[in-house]
Amino acid sequence: ARGAGGGAAGHSAQPSRQASQEKEQDAETCSVASSRVSGRSMRSVATTSSIASEFINERIPARQREASRVQQAMKTFVRSMVRGQQMGVISPDGALRTCSCSLDKKLKTFIIELKGSVRQIPLAEMSEVFQGKEPEDIDTPLDELCSTVMLQSQECISFHFADVPSREHFALCLQILVDGQQ
Repeated sequence: ARGAGGGAAGHSAQPSRQASQEKEQDAETCSVASSRVSGRSMRSVATTSSIASEFINERIPARQREASRVQQAMKTFVRSMVRGQQMGVISPDGALRTCSCSLDKKLKTFIIELKGSVRQIPLAEMSEVFQGKEPEDIDTPLDELCSTVMLQSQECISFHFADVPSREHFALCLQILVDGQQ
């Protein structure tokens, strides 16, 4: 009984010390909590504002990044095409031949050289640059690695690429140049 009573007496002394510590902690917590609450309300206003700013900043730089990416792709394309590139051209019977394609320095004419003959095609005479199996209504057998240039005369010239990214790069950049001539 003594152990229980002594324990109870010791235990009753603890709560009074704990109670005073809890009051001190409550006072600290209360002052911290009130400053946190006022801090939160200020933060929530600031957070709303910064969220809106982040939203706007995420949109504008994304467009700028995309424009920058397209400009860089165009710069790379133009430099390589002015120098001239070896490309695969597909004849209507499906035969793949290697030709040299280039652009003149004024970016007005697309030049194809095949076995000593040269054909100069003004970009203004190109109507569209297709990718993959389009256009479907031509005799030339096409696959996903093809890009076909359609002239305003409805004549089509199809090129074959090593991979889809190369085809996409060629088609996108040439179409941008063609659109600039219209």
